[in-house]
Amino acid sequence: MPPTDLRHVNLKLLLRELDRRFPTDVAPIDLSGVSSPALAAAAIRQLVAVHGSNDLVNVPPEGRVLPPRLDVFLGKLDIHDRQATDYLQELRADEEGVAVLFDRAELGELVDGHYLLRTKPLREHFDLCDDRFGREPCIPSARGSGFLVARYPARRRSRWLVTASHCIAPAEIASTVVTFAFDLAAVQDGVVRIAADEVYELRAELLRSADDDPADWAIFELDREVEGRTIRPLACEPIGLTRPVHVVGHPLGLPRKLAGNALVREAAADHFKANLDAYGGNSGSPIFDSETHAIVGILVSGQEDLMASLGCKLDQCMLDQCPGEVCTRVALFADFIPYPEL
Repeated sequence: MPPTDLRHVNLKLLLRELDRRFPTDVAPIDLSGVSSPALAAAAIRQLVAVHGSNDLVNVPPEGRVLPPRLDVFLGKLDIHDRQATDYLQELRADEEGVAVLFDRAELGELVDGHYLLRTKPLREHFDLCDDRFGREPCIPSARGSGFLVARYPARRRSRWLVTASHCIAPAEIASTVVTFAFDLAAVQDGVVRIAADEVYELRAELLRSADDDPADWAIFELDREVEGRTIRPLACEPIGLTRPVHVVGHPLGLPRKLAGNALVREAAADHFKANLDAYGGNSGSPIFDSETHAIVGILVSGQEDLMASLGCKLDQCMLDQCPGEVCTRVALFADFIPYPEL
């Protein structure tokens, strides 16, 4: 329900009905003496607490119950229960080659072979109406996401990383570090622990699109080879309208997230648009074909993610105002990926 519609309902009755129908771990709101704006703000927070305002999910480890939004995603793909386990394994493999890029100053202290990243709980940095990830740590200064590419992805080894060129300016290359290990498994008692051997540096820039080119891609060489992670192939053929896609990355500097329930809405020779739930920090994320799991694009730009709404930030997609994120087709840079040394 858009915020403007809240003027036409009895907010006290709405809040009581939400509390009755959808019990949550949030304490009931004391409605005595509460002003109308405060009631409206509380109603919005309660609505998104129940229904959520985006399609972001943490892909669960094996044996866990599916998050509701992922359940919907699998349903739209006509994935039956007996197929869900295999499909979840593919989604986890999609995530393996996705990294967060950030300033080395955020690495923090090195203790027992692990860096203690300098992070903040998301709710301290972004006042979101949807507080599902509010307790999760985020890297506020994260520069974007990126992903491994290789001529022979089946070998599961590469030193080549692709991201959006606007994520890393030439002057930032020396100060940028990369890790593929920033997920919920790295969070212990609110502290993010990343093994030192899971942190990579950018050795050099191989090539990037021109500054005035909207394609917005860049290929970097890492300081050493990444081994043992799934690297998805690049699908260079044109993508069709209504093709289901999903994105994996680090929105708002959070531990790795997947967002699906998206379709290609526009397609051109060098880019396409899809109604993906993406945020700052998702720039440079790979876009996957949800049926083949090949990488079809890189997320480079989109709409304003969040809008102010009665004291908190609301995802515009919840208001059905999600025209689509711009994704550069991988065909524009695939030919520049080096062949491995013999």
